Formats: sequence, C-alpha cells, structure tokens
Amino acid sequence: MTSTPQTHPTAIRTLKALMALLLAIAAAIQIWLLPAISADFAANAPEFAYLHWPYLIVCELLMVGFDVALIAIWRLLSLTASSSVFSDAAFRWVGLIIGCISFDTALVIGLLAHNLVASLGPPILVIALTILTVVGTALTLLMIVMRGLLAAATAQREELEAVI
Repeated sequence: MTSTPQTHPTAIRTLKALMALLLAIAAAIQIWLLPAISADFAANAPEFAYLHWPYLIVCELLMVGFDVALIAIWRLLSLTASSSVFSDAAFRWVGLIIGCISFDTALVIGLLAHNLVASLGPPILVIALTILTVVGTALTLLMIVMRGLLAAATAQREELEAVI
C-alpha cells in the first residue's frame, strides 16, 4: 500500500479565498483609507502636516510588503497543492516572505525611532510600534527557522528518493 501526501485541498482553497479577501481589503486600505487618514491628520494637526506625505509613503510601503508576502504564501500553497513544496521554488518564496517581514519591521523601527526623537502622538503609539517591532522580529526569526526545517525536509526527501 503506497501512501500519498496529504495536501488538504479544502484547507488550501479556503486559505486562498481568505487571502484573496485580505488582498482586496489591503487594496481598499491602500487606495482609500490611508490617504484619507493621512489627509485628515494633516488637516486636524497642522503642526504635523509636514509628515503627511512621508508617513503616507511609509504606510503604503508597509502595505506593499504585506501584499507581496501574501502572494508568496499563495505560491507556497500552490506548491503544496501540487505536492512540490520540497523544491528550490519553495526556498525562493520563503526567502521573499522573510524579506517582506524584515522590510516591514525595518519600516516600523524607523517610525518608532522618528516618533521617539520627534515626540509625536500619544504614548500608546510608542507602545504599539514597539509591539509591532517585537512581533516583526519574532516572525522573521520564525520564518528563518521554518526555512531551515524546509531545507532539512527537502534534503531528507532527496536522500529517500535516491535510495528508492
């Protein structure tokens, strides 16, 4: 009796549907919500109006990093569905996810540093940015460990295929 790998097609389809929804929500945030919030903030706090464009650009870049990471996860799900996740292609997508998380974390660290130097906003903003920095760092390290597990599993699979 041969065993076939479980690809969980229902779970993969559900995840892809949820990711499509997240991408649509992210697009709405990028197109409408972020510009509206930024413009409103500039109008209501004229002393910080000079930050309207720089902060809007940083927030848009954060969203782009999120979008690209979602697309990379989508590709990994497709590789899983086709039972080819233990391939060189998977390493490229995992590397891209690590890059996106690192990029977004660096942007958050930049926002935190600027906030600390310029004393912008309420203290909860510093707390939120600090938490996001810790979460981003933890996610980056987790993905690095997961990439190591993928490398080990790929090597074991290649050894097993060589024996068979």
